[in-house]
Amino acid sequence: MDASVAPALVLKDVEAGYGEGPVLRDFNLTVAAGEVYALLGPNGAGKSTAARVACGLIPVRRGRATAGEGAPRRGRIGLAPQDCALFPALTPRENVAAVAALCGLPRSNRPAAVERALALTGCAPRADEPVHSLSGGWRRRANLSAALVGRPRLLIADEPTEGVDAAARVVLSSALRETVQAGAGCLLISHDEAFVSETADRIGVLAQGRLLAEGPPKALLRQAFGLARLLVVKLPRPASRLAASRFAQSGLAPSKDGLEWRLLCEDALGAAQRVSPEADAEGGEVAVRRPGLDDLVAHLSDASS
Repeated sequence: MDASVAPALVLKDVEAGYGEGPVLRDFNLTVAAGEVYALLGPNGAGKSTAARVACGLIPVRRGRATAGEGAPRRGRIGLAPQDCALFPALTPRENVAAVAALCGLPRSNRPAAVERALALTGCAPRADEPVHSLSGGWRRRANLSAALVGRPRLLIADEPTEGVDAAARVVLSSALRETVQAGAGCLLISHDEAFVSETADRIGVLAQGRLLAEGPPKALLRQAFGLARLLVVKLPRPASRLAASRFAQSGLAPSKDGLEWRLLCEDALGAAQRVSPEADAEGGEVAVRRPGLDDLVAHLSDASS
């Protein structure tokens, strides 16, 4: 990331929404050129609203939104929406070519731009088949190709891995990384913890329209959890009264459905040994792991409510 280059996106003191009450309140976000910034949060936190503001689909009521050195406008931003924005009767190649024209690319440059975008997402092998005949994973590749064909300064990728397999995740992650290495900024919205962990330079955690924390994923995890590990007991059915009592005595807290009990502590292995007999008797499984980004989102959201 080059500090001398204007950020790909700046949202400054933004208030925005759909009805009378705002969804985003005093919202500040900066995506640097050359970085993937992932916006995380529970459903209804305001992630999609932030994306719509970023690409100019929703006007701000207060504050300002700038992409590069000006307001969001066509050609400067590439949007890969969660619901694939493709013509189902056309092929990926035809869809991407149509977007190239809409972006204002010179006619002589379009064929090479289309081929590059299809190659970047690995979509070339299925580029001449109608979109309606493709699986969800191939549609995701084509959807991202369409967003990339104009070489945008800002790429907004909303749930790009929804419905794709592990191999496609690797290709899509590589496409995002190659895009930002070429100087663009990327705002990523995803519930895919593994994808975000391997792709994002920074993350922001959003809840109730406010940004709770932001920074490199590993740094935020260290800050929130330190050396603590997460003990998880998974059960096939709610625990018996005796087992529930012993889990609670060991400090574990149940999920709403009672099928999972959790404890975050530095001596998670010792706690696991203490509860294993009850978990075995209940037909359950015991696991100890490092807290992940999903745990971070839940931790920060709970603390803010």
